[in-house]
Amino acid sequence: MKTTVNRIKIWVGAVAAMAVAATACTSEFESYNTDPNAAQVVDQASLITTMELDAAYPTTGETTVPVNRYQTGWNLLADHYAGYMACANHFDGGSNPMVYNLTANNWSNTVFEVAFTQVMPAWLMLKAGYDEGLLSAHAMAVADILKVLTLHRASDMYGPLPVLHFGESVSPYDSQETLYHHFFETLDRSIEALKAQIAVAPGDKSLEKVDAIYAGDLNKWLRFANSLKLRLAIRIRYVEPDLSLQYAREAIDGGVITSTADNAMLKSYRQITINNPMEMIWNSYNDARMSASMDSYLNGYEDPRRASMFQPATIDGGGFHGVRNGLGATEQKFYTKMSAPNIQTDTPMNWLLASEVAFLKAEYCLMTSDNAGAKSNYEEGVRLSFAENGLSANEAATYLASEKTPATFTDVSENPTKYSISARGRVTVKWQDDGNELERIITQKWIALFPNGMEAWAEFRRTGFPRLFPIVANSEDPTISKETQIRRMVFPKLEYSNNAGAVRAAVRLLDGPDAGGTKLWWDNKK
Repeated sequence: MKTTVNRIKIWVGAVAAMAVAATACTSEFESYNTDPNAAQVVDQASLITTMELDAAYPTTGETTVPVNRYQTGWNLLADHYAGYMACANHFDGGSNPMVYNLTANNWSNTVFEVAFTQVMPAWLMLKAGYDEGLLSAHAMAVADILKVLTLHRASDMYGPLPVLHFGESVSPYDSQETLYHHFFETLDRSIEALKAQIAVAPGDKSLEKVDAIYAGDLNKWLRFANSLKLRLAIRIRYVEPDLSLQYAREAIDGGVITSTADNAMLKSYRQITINNPMEMIWNSYNDARMSASMDSYLNGYEDPRRASMFQPATIDGGGFHGVRNGLGATEQKFYTKMSAPNIQTDTPMNWLLASEVAFLKAEYCLMTSDNAGAKSNYEEGVRLSFAENGLSANEAATYLASEKTPATFTDVSENPTKYSISARGRVTVKWQDDGNELERIITQKWIALFPNGMEAWAEFRRTGFPRLFPIVANSEDPTISKETQIRRMVFPKLEYSNNAGAVRAAVRLLDGPDAGGTKLWWDNKK
């Protein structure tokens, strides 16, 4: 992506909106010249709000176009590839990225655009202000954490990205290996800056007005930074095992999120109103429904979290029922009565929760041959997930003793061609030292991560768990096996149009063609 310090597209609406009611992001960008003096034009700290609103989701709000961006960039890609949701809408006549036709439309553009025309320009302005002494080190640390959160998700979708030289006249793509090393260096620097500020000003709340995540609580930001470091450390387990262990240990020793009170979630705050776009997608658009994989696991386990995560189907008898992924041109009308996600306009958007951290610690214990520690953290992850879904410790205890297994998926729709399929998952909820410990951890982690499809898809690719049903239609990308399933999204069409030379060089950083079957750097489990 070509960009210079004097030519950057940036949306600054959130800055002005701090004085009035805001409805999060807009799809319209204003041109903003970031010359060396530009950092003085806007309130530097308010750009943190801009980054928070865009960091993990492309947009929020009630208008149609931003919801479309969220749907095509997040929901119809990661949520489907993660086995969370499905729909039978005739997008592009049934030939679309849900059946692995990755170049059928412009869905591949959205996540890239959000990162490099919304989040990174805001970060660049903050960096300019910091370099000029206009922004504190701890505020820059928060901005850097948000940068890593945004870019690791984008990299986990595409692979290489133009990051290290962003803002220069030429910005070549960096390999994913290079990016991950940069992420760790950035997080370590942010952690040290936060620790230094907490040491001299333990009650510092200078970012309270602009921080919609933690209301300026730097101790919570410190725990979040360490938890994000732990997430990325475990992500590289199968490609750099020694570094994975080192960074994971450092993160845990540094203090990670252990309480739901520290969960990182984007929700309405002060004058900023956040409307979760998934409500419009399942309700007004009538698109998103429970996937068959979720049906198999939640119903097989008789999981009490079903009612928190999904709504009962609107068919005779009710119950929780899903839809097979990748139905191609199958008519949507057969499946609109299946279970919709239980996500309302005021449902927070999850970034990183205490339950995820517990499961990360459980896997770290497996890596160190500490099965007792793995069991303890696994069970804590389940307990925390139950709490996050409004359920009791007693309900969690009963669930943890269950020896039930995933169920056969039964297609209960009105479709004359049924797509029922036998269960693929095989582990019980109850912990057993039976050689399936990782599958057990990741299966429960996958359930707990809902509806964070970006993270769940990455974990499925990294570990092969949980065991998801393949798409129904034939794969329209010859590089993608229906059994192995999609490994990455192709580079955006807009980059091939505007930055063809850099994209061609980026393809050479992949271990294969720019296709959905090419594995990312960390996707290295044997």
